[in-house]
Amino acid sequence: MEATTRTRRPYAKTVERRLAVARAALEIILEKGHRALTTAEVASRASMSETAMLYHFPSRDHILVAAMELADQDSRTLLTEEFQGSHALRDEWPPPELARLSGEDASVTRLFLALSAEAVNPEHPAHTYLKDHRENAVLEFAEGVKRRQAKGYALPGLDPASVARQMVALWSGLRMQWLVDPSFDLATEVSQGFRALTGQPVMDAKQKIGELISKI
Repeated sequence: MEATTRTRRPYAKTVERRLAVARAALEIILEKGHRALTTAEVASRASMSETAMLYHFPSRDHILVAAMELADQDSRTLLTEEFQGSHALRDEWPPPELARLSGEDASVTRLFLALSAEAVNPEHPAHTYLKDHRENAVLEFAEGVKRRQAKGYALPGLDPASVARQMVALWSGLRMQWLVDPSFDLATEVSQGFRALTGQPVMDAKQKIGELISKI
């Protein structure tokens, strides 16, 4: 029992240090943006030496990825609840929080898009993170499409995985446009785009026709 405790302590300390670095980096990003982040300031805020920090994170890019992963974790509870819970109703899906989070945390969105561009290089620290992130996003969107198909809100012949990939592309593209020109309502554009991809306007029309026929 004692031996097990001894082996776990260094690991627990490592996790704590990595989390402290990620949290310090995310705080800086939220305050100043990711371009202003320096390893020296991150180490200072995390209460450790820069040398000790770089032992856990070999480069500035590794720190940025850790901060992005932490930002994902901070928002995942809310988004998972919206996607999988009782709020995923006809007029509330996709959840408006998707777009609101981008608006409220524009600095995090900028970091995400910047890392997305770098992630095309398999050697970049962001490559694995972005690959996993997009795979999870596609799975979540696909589940949303399946639920809407079951409720009659999406075209039954659609391939949920294919539509989900298109949704991810639409979501990333609109966020990029919004950061360059925030004159349009991001939440509205996202909602309209997702509904078009699922064929909801067609399903709405069919439902209205059915209601009219039933009254004749």
